[in-house]
Amino acid sequence: MTAAMFSSTFEKLCDGFGATDGELTMDVTLKAYQMLARMALHLHAMPPHYDALTTDKDRRNEPDTELLPGAILRLTCAEWWKRKLWLLRCEWREEQLRAACLVSRKTSPYLSQDALSEFRAQREKTRDFLKSFMLENEDGFTIDLETVYYAGVSNPVHRKAEMMATMKGLELLAEARGDRAVFLTVTCPSKYHATTENGHPNPKWNGATMRDSSDYLVNTFFAAVRKKLNRDGLRWYGIRTVEPHHDGTVHWHMMVFAHPEEIDTIVSHTRDIAIQEDRHELGDDITPRFKAEYVDGSKGTPTSYIATYIGKNLDSRAVDGIDPKTGKPRVDHETGKSMAESVERAIGWARLHRVRQFQFFGIPSRQVWRELRRLASQMARNPEGPQRLKDDAMDAVLAAADAGCFATYIEKQGGVLVPRKDYLIRTAYDLAEELNDYGEQSVQIYGIWSPLIGESSRVCTHPDNWKLVRRKPEAEDSTRENGFDLQGGPAAPWTRGNNCPRVQETDNNGTEQPEERPAPRPQLPDGVDVNEWMRSLKRHERRALMHSLRDKQAKNSSDEMQNWTQSRKQPRPLPDNHELLAKEWRESAESLGLHIGEQQMQHLLRGGSLYVDGSIIAPQGFEIVRKPDTRPDSRITQLWQRLSRNHGVSSTEIRHNPVASYLEQLGASDPEAAAHLASTLQQDQNTMKTPVTVLSDMLRAIRDAEHAQRISETTERAHRKADLLRGSLTSGNKKQTETGLTNPVNEQKTCRDI
Repeated sequence: MTAAMFSSTFEKLCDGFGATDGELTMDVTLKAYQMLARMALHLHAMPPHYDALTTDKDRRNEPDTELLPGAILRLTCAEWWKRKLWLLRCEWREEQLRAACLVSRKTSPYLSQDALSEFRAQREKTRDFLKSFMLENEDGFTIDLETVYYAGVSNPVHRKAEMMATMKGLELLAEARGDRAVFLTVTCPSKYHATTENGHPNPKWNGATMRDSSDYLVNTFFAAVRKKLNRDGLRWYGIRTVEPHHDGTVHWHMMVFAHPEEIDTIVSHTRDIAIQEDRHELGDDITPRFKAEYVDGSKGTPTSYIATYIGKNLDSRAVDGIDPKTGKPRVDHETGKSMAESVERAIGWARLHRVRQFQFFGIPSRQVWRELRRLASQMARNPEGPQRLKDDAMDAVLAAADAGCFATYIEKQGGVLVPRKDYLIRTAYDLAEELNDYGEQSVQIYGIWSPLIGESSRVCTHPDNWKLVRRKPEAEDSTRENGFDLQGGPAAPWTRGNNCPRVQETDNNGTEQPEERPAPRPQLPDGVDVNEWMRSLKRHERRALMHSLRDKQAKNSSDEMQNWTQSRKQPRPLPDNHELLAKEWRESAESLGLHIGEQQMQHLLRGGSLYVDGSIIAPQGFEIVRKPDTRPDSRITQLWQRLSRNHGVSSTEIRHNPVASYLEQLGASDPEAAAHLASTLQQDQNTMKTPVTVLSDMLRAIRDAEHAQRISETTERAHRKADLLRGSLTSGNKKQTETGLTNPVNEQKTCRDI
């Protein structure tokens, strides 16, 4: 529906902008695209090629109109919108669960339980997809897609090995240069954290999403640090790793190398920028926001400092197992769970929010490193071809990459802290031969080349063009030996027309069965419109089609019911002393004011439990005990009942109109806050479309109202108690006056209580 709406809007805009005789000019198409792009932004979807096709005041060059047709086709494509809206749905749902404190150390660290289940299901779908397809080149050679997938850097084992080799090369190069290393930890301000460590809502949270925290570290913190260091002529290189806090907020770990005379200044500038925002909340202790630890050679190398953070966000096998210090399985201190589960949650968090977990800076391209190693293996497999590159400098870089020494590779490329355009070897790209689904000629990797030498230095590392083909089902061994396959029973006709009589049931031996099936439903010919084909069907053909679809649906329902019936657990047998137990349990239940019927007693005797008024009734020995119901559904129901009883919250209204319902509930608890929020919503339309901020304000107002109500009730009880004590004191004084006796102890105690 979204794609159809954008398509019809595009046609109306073109007509409104003056498209004559159905011919579109680039100016008209560009104006229509910009209007569609604004509509897509209102849906929180980034339009395709938006930066290259906008015409704002700060633009220095003309828009690239060659990207315009592909951008229009994407905006009017249903599959493109399906992917965009699904990603938006997943992120929005996760942020709502995060706002409700369902993503924390106490509930579900890093990401919600729903997101974790979807991540596991998607991973299973990916495995099935890899097993179902193969790659085929122009010569007909095929290879399993699963083999190719796990042979590259998509395999976490290979990716970790490559990163550790890169880190070891940086360590050796820094040692040769005499550079020092420092390990930095940078965290976002408290307003980006939705939940505290104990699982309660953070009162300082301003409704910021996980993406907001990532944008703060990239666009605010890191950009300011780079500008400051460039102005002062300071250079650094190293790696940064991205990790989630227990509530999903981003924080960074950085291993930085720099000259010994410059590293203190670099750390000082980085610290000042990291604590600049909301400086007042830190006080004298800045460690919650920024930590710096210089690498001590007696404790370990820079690689050993960062190895744990690479492993715990990539591959659990490096950090899982038994801790030699405690003798117990390793546990992640951030989540309190095992390292294997924490790694799975960290990877799922990065996939959900599309976070780049690792990034090296100040060093040559690692893609060139991969292409050189690919080229070296191709040369080794072809001994008759050339075994070295023509240029000696390029061949030296190839030899370093083939040997796996990243330090030598950096030196032969030109060293660290060199502009990318000055490196000796770069990745070569070429246009694809086939167009994509949007009529564009995409760019693909060709191989390597040297800008210092020219186009003659281009070397191809991807000589074959591969395409996806579905794996063919393999026949059974018995049929494969005989050279034919009877699994499918009677064969389908070779032509579209079928003059055979009604199909009869046969087995694989060709023997006819007495029962007959209805005539097969008519098949849709290729290249024919569905509506025209349906109108051309005769009455008996339509009837056969309807019966076929209905019988198939009934068969599926029958199969599901049969499988469910067979998979049900059989009832447990009654115990030998069930009569005695039933008598004792009935007497115990009557003492609790409960009456247990015969069917309920049979359920208890077979090991079951009863749920009555938010409690669990279960046997314990010869007695019936009442336990609180701690199931998640019961807790949610009790929470809704509490909100409905104390604050008039209706779950139905929230589901149908969340923003208006939140405003109404906020007005019942704090009218001033509701009025302020309503004015803010009218001024900012983005906040109206994203109720996360509204939800946080509503929860905060309800919490404050409950706190004020508790204080009022406590004060009222204290005053009532004081009035009672004053009344008893007055009556006591009257009696003492009549008798002429006093009790100083009682007077002192009563005054102290008052």
